[in-house]
Amino acid sequence: MIRLRPMLVTDTTACADLDREITAKPWSAAMFAEELELGSLCLIAEPDDHSLAGMAIARPQLDEWHLLTIGVRPEWQRQGVGRRLLAAVIRRAETTDFRSVMLEVRISNKAALHLYQAMGFQPLYRRPRYYRGPDGWEDAWVMDFRTGKKSTLRAGAMAPEA
Repeated sequence: MIRLRPMLVTDTTACADLDREITAKPWSAAMFAEELELGSLCLIAEPDDHSLAGMAIARPQLDEWHLLTIGVRPEWQRQGVGRRLLAAVIRRAETTDFRSVMLEVRISNKAALHLYQAMGFQPLYRRPRYYRGPDGWEDAWVMDFRTGKKSTLRAGAMAPEA
């Protein structure tokens, strides 16, 4: 069973290790720690063995929450961990009266695009040459989820425990 909990400073090294495992341009432990200091929403998905299954960080900016990073360890992918983390970010935006959750995603990241669209995110526009990778630059989709009284998470989104 997975539970969501707030990230602690002691989690930052494990988060950096996970990010190195799953992304081309990983965050350092210091970057995760800085988001904690800034008061960003920093969440950990933790299985019963207290290891790290996934993490998400979002920061309030003006009238929206910006999803800065979300990642799930490969052995936990396609098991609802990313969906639960994303649902928790959306719920925070809704309970704090922000108008939207915004994110950028690589156009080649089909699994993430599928998840975001299934959760109700809409593409706003394409941002050219946003991500740098081993094969050069890649465009990003800028997407958002509109919050409000009429907004609801799409079917299958599970409420966080924390």
